[in-house]
Amino acid sequence: MKINHLLSDWPEGVVVAQAWLHEHGVGPSLVQKYQHSGWVERVGHGAWKRSGDNIDWQGGLFALQQGATLQVWPGGATALSLAGYSHYMTFGKQAVDLFGTQGATLPGWLRKYPWNVDINFHPGGLFPAMEDMALQLFQVPYSRFEIKISTPERAVLELIHQSDNEVLFSSVADVLDGLATLSPKRLQNLLEACNSIRVKRVFLLLARNAGHAWYERLARSSIDLGKGKRQVIRGGRLDKEFLITVPERFANAP
Repeated sequence: MKINHLLSDWPEGVVVAQAWLHEHGVGPSLVQKYQHSGWVERVGHGAWKRSGDNIDWQGGLFALQQGATLQVWPGGATALSLAGYSHYMTFGKQAVDLFGTQGATLPGWLRKYPWNVDINFHPGGLFPAMEDMALQLFQVPYSRFEIKISTPERAVLELIHQSDNEVLFSSVADVLDGLATLSPKRLQNLLEACNSIRVKRVFLLLARNAGHAWYERLARSSIDLGKGKRQVIRGGRLDKEFLITVPERFANAP
């Protein structure tokens, strides 16, 4: 019976889209039949779950990460938290930061479903020239399935990108202080591909002040940091190395 094979391949607690069902030989009319028979439940347009399953945002993300081309993944603070590198917390309702390739969008069913978290979506643009996503993402186990998230090296750059200037030298600096085991090779590739001068200058300054061994292994002369002075903190002190205004205790101003 096709429904038995379908349910045996369908991980518990996840959403699947019509494309996944099609790969398993189930077209729109058949899935409608399964719905009327009580085997599956509709989550939204083009998205389904097994009847009785409790789903969360990770289960919803599963549907977006199926297929040959990965377009959406947890990044920034969310990826660091999932990887166990930080407890970057927000008060009140949990916020989830999803990042996407340039031009990617979130489907309506994911945006509208009551996940009990606030989903913030950051469409691409930070690393437009970097196409090898395998070097920037890794898989983490969750419940009975896996999801792909940013590596810590990519996530900390995404965190700086998503953060307001006011928290860069408090919360974000504290997070980076705990990242002692980052890969300098992966960081080098990401920093050379990153198109945000702000992100690169702030990251390198915070990394310098954190004093981790990997910082000394970065080829900083190969990273485009733009020209001229940039104001990050109003009324701050100019850091002579990276030419950004920062709180006085962070500045290198001989």
